[in-house]
Amino acid sequence: MSVPNFSDIEYVRPDLEAFEELIKSVRLKLMTATSLDQAMDAISEFEDAQSRFDTAYALCTVKHDLDTSDEFFVKENDFFDENTARVSELCSAVLTAILTCPCADEIRSKYGDMIFRKAQNRKETISKEILDELASEASLESEYSQLQSEAQIDFDGRTLNLSLIQPYLESDSRQVRKEAYKALDEYYMGRKPVYDRIYDDMVKVRTAAARKLGYNTFTELGYKRMERYDYTRDDVEKFRESILKYIVPLTVQIRKLQQSRLGVDKLMFYDLGCLFRNGNPTPKVSKDTYKDAAGLYFRRMFGKDPSFFDVLSEHGFTDLISRPNKSTGGYCMYLEDYGIPFIFMNGNGTYDDVATVVHEGGHAYAAIQSADSSPFLECLSPTLETCEIHSTAMEYMSYPYMDIFYGDNASSYCQMHMTDGLLFLPYGCMVDEFQHIVYDDPDMPPEKRHMVWKELEEKYQPFINYDDETFHAMGGAWMKKDHIFTSPFYYIDYCLSQICALELWRESRLDMQSALHKYNTLCQAGGNDTFLNLIRNSGIASPFDRDTIKTVAYECCKFLEL
Repeated sequence: MSVPNFSDIEYVRPDLEAFEELIKSVRLKLMTATSLDQAMDAISEFEDAQSRFDTAYALCTVKHDLDTSDEFFVKENDFFDENTARVSELCSAVLTAILTCPCADEIRSKYGDMIFRKAQNRKETISKEILDELASEASLESEYSQLQSEAQIDFDGRTLNLSLIQPYLESDSRQVRKEAYKALDEYYMGRKPVYDRIYDDMVKVRTAAARKLGYNTFTELGYKRMERYDYTRDDVEKFRESILKYIVPLTVQIRKLQQSRLGVDKLMFYDLGCLFRNGNPTPKVSKDTYKDAAGLYFRRMFGKDPSFFDVLSEHGFTDLISRPNKSTGGYCMYLEDYGIPFIFMNGNGTYDDVATVVHEGGHAYAAIQSADSSPFLECLSPTLETCEIHSTAMEYMSYPYMDIFYGDNASSYCQMHMTDGLLFLPYGCMVDEFQHIVYDDPDMPPEKRHMVWKELEEKYQPFINYDDETFHAMGGAWMKKDHIFTSPFYYIDYCLSQICALELWRESRLDMQSALHKYNTLCQAGGNDTFLNLIRNSGIASPFDRDTIKTVAYECCKFLEL
């Protein structure tokens, strides 16, 4: 199939009435199917319709995020906020029909159990009873994202958004870092009541939805939404305990080394982002050539010319540079009708740019590899902790090729990246524990949530020092983290995946081809099994095994010479 240009793909708002009629027809066909072929024909009809809806949603999301001032796509984004819950409920009805289809045993025998697991999970998480709550939740998430994208911070004679201020936060000048953080924190402090109100509303509406579905708290519903089929809240808690035991002491040593490198008497919160006296390593290639450099990287990694990234860039399926009115963050969005991923990020000339383009490229590569892994759209992509192995392992396995971006400074990047990875693990666990505490007590007032965050910082980041800086000292830093607002309970997935990714990194240092074989096995499996089964079948040890974390911690120590 020839690859279209992204700019030539026409966006058409889905016809929800026609979609609803099709769902009724498909459900009837499934309930009366007398053969596997009849059942699969009906399922294919549904999958085609769902793919059209998902593709329209993806197009709308990307086009809106490329220019948040475009009124047409602001309105279309509102349309999806208002109707995605309704569509989810309709799709859930079809999946429920698969559960009770007369040919269910034949479907299971030929295609495996995963579609039935997902069908049962959808039945337990989506219902007509909570459509209003789901629409309210989507609206609140969009309100938060819009607030983030519209941020305007006056600094250094410029008006900056949240991406463009980042280089100042990592400056090699301590005074510049301090003043940049002050400007950023004044922005958040001035809008604290708005952020508090949005999050409070989110907690309450999510809790209301959970209780309507028969759960005691949103935490229970949140775990089901994240499709955690083969591990529990207790497993996650034990994982966090292992990070506290084996990783937090390493981060304390890293910060002591950082203090020595920077030559400061006391390491302050505004110093944390700058690991080297002369500043963090930054790409030697210009932002305008990121596409070319990333294309070369993936050619060298996989030995194919052109690389999949070259093809995506040639046809406009990448947008890598930050600019005004562009939404914050980075992601890979899959356009199902075309089988093509779109890579979105906000390059700003900092160290993090390269990790991000490699990370999102890993997601895109995996999406392409698994495109034909299942007849069910629901099973093409695995659960999110597995998806994050696709991306995070690509970051760590990239070390031998970092000369493409950093020239003779590549080793500094690798040191910085590994350091960042270790520092992230306790932070990710802190975000996860914060959400457990908040959703276990949904009536907690906003000010107490700030106190909880402050206490967790002392537990997971004992080196942090705010002095009298108001916004951070009162426990406000969590407001900067998009996932806390828009993706509840997602963040621990990054931590689980990172331990698995570090396993692949350790192997890649001994035998890159062996590591790539395991990586490709994982990517090609798509979502046809559960997290622990997928990694086991790919030869990757469980991150819930304490010995796995101990081994990873030891290898990272050696690499960083701690």
